[in-house]
Amino acid sequence: MRLAWVVMEKDLRLAWRHRTGWLSALAFAAISVLIYSFAFDLAARDVRPLLPGVLWTTFLFAGVFAAGTSFQHEADEGTFDAVLMSPVAPTAVFLGKAASNLIALLVVECSVLLLATILFDTTLVTPELLAIVLIGTIGYVSLTTLLSIMGSRVRSRAALLPVLSMPLLIPLLIGAVRATGAALGIEAGTAPWMMLLSVFALWSTLISALLFPIAVER
Repeated sequence: MRLAWVVMEKDLRLAWRHRTGWLSALAFAAISVLIYSFAFDLAARDVRPLLPGVLWTTFLFAGVFAAGTSFQHEADEGTFDAVLMSPVAPTAVFLGKAASNLIALLVVECSVLLLATILFDTTLVTPELLAIVLIGTIGYVSLTTLLSIMGSRVRSRAALLPVLSMPLLIPLLIGAVRATGAALGIEAGTAPWMMLLSVFALWSTLISALLFPIAVER
């Protein structure tokens, strides 16, 4: 875990140094929510049934956009190969990179929730909703981290990551949207959807951690 912590710190410093991708993802998410707020204000008075889909669609596309560039500098400069040649277990490398992506994406998501709270006049920053976002983001980041590393050496990696990740993220998107709807009082009971999110997050993390050493050897 100490080595994973070191990798996470290194990646967070790199993410701050090369922060264009994450700032672009934040700008995309903010603009998307702003456009949705104007559109919904014209189309419907009660926007709460529409918010879960808006939030998670924005989260997913912003995350894919940022994850596609998170390893670009390391792949282009060859530093990722140097990390793999160091005496650090590949699993620790994966956990550190996934943790750094998780922190960066949570910052984007919390900013979007605060902005959406203002624009839609609906309280979105609640412990229950934050727990849903955290669990869903863990499953999402684990999978996209593995796929972005697998495609980091591919010339068309910007187009490859959405094609690979979106079909695999359908269960997460369904569970996250339904759980968010239940947290907002649109439907009853978050327990089944929280269970789906938790199972997906656990499955995604374990599978990605097991496949990462195989993926980086190719």
